[in-house]
Amino acid sequence: MGSRPSPLGAVAKGAIAGTLGTAAMTGAQTLAYKIQDTEGSTTPAEVAKRIIKGVFGRDVPEEKTELLNNVMHWSYGTGWGVLYGLTQGSAQGSAMKAGLLFGAAVWGASLVELPAMGLAPPVWEYPLSSLAQDVGFHLVYGAATGVAFAAIDRRAEAVD
Repeated sequence: MGSRPSPLGAVAKGAIAGTLGTAAMTGAQTLAYKIQDTEGSTTPAEVAKRIIKGVFGRDVPEEKTELLNNVMHWSYGTGWGVLYGLTQGSAQGSAMKAGLLFGAAVWGASLVELPAMGLAPPVWEYPLSSLAQDVGFHLVYGAATGVAFAAIDRRAEAVD
């Protein structure tokens, strides 16, 4: 990375990278759940319902859960991508390593946020297989976000 991007450039690149990382994670989850013949989590929708109830004082109808789940999942992944862009915009090093560390950090944040909201048990109460799968999804997200950010950054430098 030759020049330091503007904050707005880092935000835009991070948002795109976070969206691409979320797409990779969603693909991995969809495949895993199909192979396991299970349903995905609705925890993102539950988080959004609590936010909507707390901020607007409104309940969300149950038939909106799937839509809300998708909106929250994609917004959360894109939002974390923005943070990644801001922190990585001037960093040097391996995109894969940075992405994997980032994915692990996002996973770690969920281990604090969700139990604090009463939406998940503490980490030590999860079966090891469930933890492994969840961290795997977050590592896919992080790696894809890191690699996408680096590719977008290289492309932007080539255009400049």
